[in-house]
Amino acid sequence: MASLYAWLLRAAQDSLIAFGRIWVWIPPAESETPLEGPPPGHPEQLCPDVPLNAVEEEFLRIFPDIDPPTPSPDR
Repeated sequence: MASLYAWLLRAAQDSLIAFGRIWVWIPPAESETPLEGPPPGHPEQLCPDVPLNAVEEEFLRIFPDIDPPTPSPDR
């Protein structure tokens, strides 16, 4: 009897996995170029005129390949 329950549970699990694979659609990538940052008007847009805080300075120390924002000439 226990093997019947185990078989039913396994069949239910396999069915749910197959159902999830059918109904989860992943759109294709639109371009091969990496993103350059948040779009204009995004709330996480960098403000180059504001100095970095201690946490951001630590991130720059840990990840040296990140370029810090530079002040824009129009401000």
